[in-house]
Amino acid sequence: MSEHQPIRIERKPAVLNRTGMSHATLYRRISEGLFPPGICLGNRSVGWLAHEVDAMLGAFASGKTTEELQAVVKTLIEKRQTLNS
Repeated sequence: MSEHQPIRIERKPAVLNRTGMSHATLYRRISEGLFPPGICLGNRSVGWLAHEVDAMLGAFASGKTTEELQAVVKTLIEKRQTLNS
């Protein structure tokens, strides 16, 4: 992600629409480490970082294995710590 690109948050309906996943599939993949978890936006609100969704769509399209997908998710989550740096 570019330093100068603003952080964009996508809500669940947009993520489901972009990925073609159902609600159940999205949360199953999150629990299996195959999709990054959402970030808390409030008491009852969650969203996903758009660049992470983009990265996962690219990983799916390139045919990455389960282990490779889990590595992508791990890397994305680790990079969250540097977003505001």
